[in-house]
Formats: sequence, C-alpha cells, structure tokens
Amino acid sequence: MTKPTISAYLREHLENVKGKKEPGPFLTISRQYGCDGFELGQYLIEKLNERDELGRWKLYYKELLKQLAEDTGLTEEMIEQARYSKHSLFRDFLRGLQKDHIPDGFEIRHKITLMVRTIAYEGYAVIIGQGGTAATYDIPNGLSVRIEAPKDWRIARVSIRGKLDKAAAAEKIEEIDRMREYLRSFYEEKNPRQPAFAMTFDNSIFKKEYLAELILLAMEQKELIAPAKK
Repeated sequence: MTKPTISAYLREHLENVKGKKEPGPFLTISRQYGCDGFELGQYLIEKLNERDELGRWKLYYKELLKQLAEDTGLTEEMIEQARYSKHSLFRDFLRGLQKDHIPDGFEIRHKITLMVRTIAYEGYAVIIGQGGTAATYDIPNGLSVRIEAPKDWRIARVSIRGKLDKAAAAEKIEEIDRMREYLRSFYEEKNPRQPAFAMTFDNSIFKKEYLAELILLAMEQKELIAPAKK
C-alpha cells in the first residue's frame, strides 16, 4: 500500500476545490491552554450539521499532525515538538541518530499552513489551532475566534482535568503558553491584521454551549451559514 504524502493530501483536497467559485465557509478557533477547544469544536460541528442537509462540516484538530507524521515516519509527538523547535536543532539531533529527510520547525509550520489554507478554501471546516487564523487571514468567507480565560481559572481547570496539584498545573500552563507564544510569533509575521481575531471570548464567563450560540450568530451575520429554521 502506497504511503500517504503531503503532496497527495494536498492534491486530494485541491481536486475538491477546483470547481469552487469562492472559498469557505470556514471557522478557525485559537485558544489558550485550559480553555475549551476540541470540545467546543465538536459541539459546533454537531450544531452546524443540524443546519446543513448534506452534513458537510468537518472538524480539523490533530489530523494535520497525523498526516505529517505518516508522511515523515515520525511520531505525532515528535512532529509537535519540532513545530516549537528553533531552526534545525531538532532535525540535527534526529539526523545524528541516522534518520533521513527530517523536517525542521520551519518546514513543518509551512506544510501545516499549506494544508490549513487548502482545507479553508475547500470549506465547511472548523479548524482548531494549527496557526489557522494566521494561515487564512487573507481568505474570505471565514471567521476567526479566540478563546481566553484568567490564569487562575485555567489553573483550576487543568488541575481538575489532569488530576494535578495547582503548582503542577500552573507550571504546565506556563510552559505551554510559552511554547504557543513562540509559535504565534512566527504565524503573526504572516498575519499583520490587528486585531488578530474577529471575536475574542472569556471562557470563564461563557460555557461552550453559549460560546457556540454566539459564534453561530456571528456566522449567520457574516452569511457563512443560513439562519436556523424556526
């Protein structure tokens, strides 16, 4: 069986968009660690497909990393680590173990950006993370959302969900926030838009169900989706 490649992945999706007159619709969700992301995406997909007779809406989260892992022969964890690595350090380490064709952080970020843009153009996509907002800033018929919350709230949530004490939860949040901020600095070079996001919500105030309703209303107003039938 032929191993899937990034080129094959892009070709497959590009075949789907060749006949399209315009891109989208699509939604990108950026979130701080400890906030709703995947759960919100799943809930939104359910609500969006209730409105779409063809059930075309899909959620993209870790699928892009999985595709890259299959293409390079690395694990998803290694790909994720390489995304945050400084130029060539991670690749040089693996090459020292006599592995070939190991992409560095720049190559991985570039490939993910290409996939995200293709998926957004294909449309009916909810994209969680992956630099989705910066990758699609110049593509019409989309909406970008940011989910944030006070640090104490996130610490309490990560502590409960991960069964960690508050000190460990705080340390984990600081580490991941640092990594994501490093990654965002690369993506924001490609996305000069200010503010970076069309909508920003405080997750400590709004639960995922209410967040979804607000996002769906915004998508209606942008004419990305039709109003719900009464």
